This record gives sequence, structure tokens and C-alpha cells, in this order.
Amino acid sequence: MNLTIISLFIAFLGYSVQNISQASQKLGFLRMKKDKKIGIIIWGIATIGTGLSTIILLAAVSLGQVSLVGAMAGTGLVSLTIYSRFVLKEIPGRKEILGVSLIIISAIFIGLFAQDTDVSIIVLDLLTIKLIIVSFIYVLLWLVFLKKKKVLCVVLGGYSGALGGFVSQFQKISTSGSLDGKFITGSISGIETLLNPFTLFWILLSIASMTVLQFAHKNGQPMQVIPSFSANFILIPVMGGVTCFGEILHPVQWVGVGVIIIGVLMITIKRDGTHKRL
Repeated sequence: MNLTIISLFIAFLGYSVQNISQASQKLGFLRMKKDKKIGIIIWGIATIGTGLSTIILLAAVSLGQVSLVGAMAGTGLVSLTIYSRFVLKEIPGRKEILGVSLIIISAIFIGLFAQDTDVSIIVLDLLTIKLIIVSFIYVLLWLVFLKKKKVLCVVLGGYSGALGGFVSQFQKISTSGSLDGKFITGSISGIETLLNPFTLFWILLSIASMTVLQFAHKNGQPMQVIPSFSANFILIPVMGGVTCFGEILHPVQWVGVGVIIIGVLMITIKRDGTHKRL
């Protein structure tokens, strides 16, 4: 089993922990209304799980391609759907089951065509410029639609997802070696990763992403926020992996990425106009 496939398994685990922890945080808040102490305990454990998922995803990125790890973001919804069925007692409909099936099949094909790459060059300048441009555009849209909440929540959801999408790219850099002009090469130990200044940067990006997401939820319904968030959360690292990390995806993997996004939308958007809260 090559390192890329191992990284995909780890990514699936990380995103599963992330999505289930997010759902459990919601469960904790609801439980606080009946039993505050138990609710706080559930929320606290779920919050720890959210932090743990970040560490797991860091391991996935360090072993594999940023683009493929980013594409696997949708696979966590498979575990969430199962968790929701047996723990939250939410029965998935046919559309949700079809969405889960599409994600599983796509993930399998992405894995089947995965290959270890020797790419060790990262164009830091381009990645930084992209982050600045994306942030500028979203902040500008934020100001333009400040008083139009229906549009603003979509913009903020997209911005939160985009910031989250950049996290995995800077995680990759924090697990890489010495900086040499525009490029970063090699690999480093866990301790060196913790001391790497880029580690602090992706942590701050994660906090910024979560903060913006709260503003998004405050201004609109999850049905409007999550699809925009999910699309950016997947596409930003996929495109970043190709343009900034020199990664190459097989045509079948590109199809898989597209189908995963479709599957995510099928799971998160329900026919009756309600939204499955992640």
C-alpha cells in the first residue's frame, strides 16, 4: 500500500472525526437545555474531537497530496450520516443514501488511481498571492452585500470554506523542509513542525475560518451556508495542490472530485428546503 493511499485513509478518518465532532457539539448544546452538566461534557468532548481531527488531517497532508486530501473532505459525511442514523436518530432519505454511495464510489476510484509522487517543490509566493486575492475578493463581497443577509450568508460561507481550504496547504508547508527562495523541499520531524512558523499560521487560519462561519450562520440558514462552504473547502485545496504544489491528478480522479462535490450537495440539501446541519 503506497503512502498516497494511506494518506487517503487517514484523511477519511480525520474528516469523519471532524464532522461527527461538529454534530456532537450541536447535540451538546441541545442537551444543555435538559441537563446542563451532561450537555457541557458532550460539548467539551466534541470540541476536543474537533481539535484532534486537525492533527489527523495534518498527518494525512504530510504523507499525501494536498489536492487529494482536500477532495476527501466530503467523505466525512459518510460517517456523519451513519452517526446521525444511530446516535441522533435521523433517518436518511433516498437522496442522502445516493449521495453517500456516490462519495464512497468516488473515493474508491480516487484511491485506485492514486500514485506516490516525488514532488517536493512548493511555490510559496503563488500560494500567498492566491490567499490574498481570495481574501480580498470575499471581503469586498462582504462589504458590498453587508445589508443583504440572504446573499451575505452565502458569501461568508464560501469565505469560511476557502480559508479552511488554505489550511491544508499551509499544513503541507509546515511539514516540509528548509525554505529556499520560492520553494520548500524535504521533510521534517514532528517537533520541527510544531516550531515551524507556518504551523502557527495555519492554526490562525483555522480559527479565522471557524469565526467567519459563525457570522455566516448568524446571517442565514445552514441550507444557504453549507453548500457554499463545502464547495470552497474542497475546490481550494484541489486547485492549490495542482497550481502551487505541482501535483498531477488522473482524469478519473478529477471526475471523482466532481462527483464527491455532487454527493456532498445531495447529503446537505434536502428536498423539502431544510438543511442537514453539519
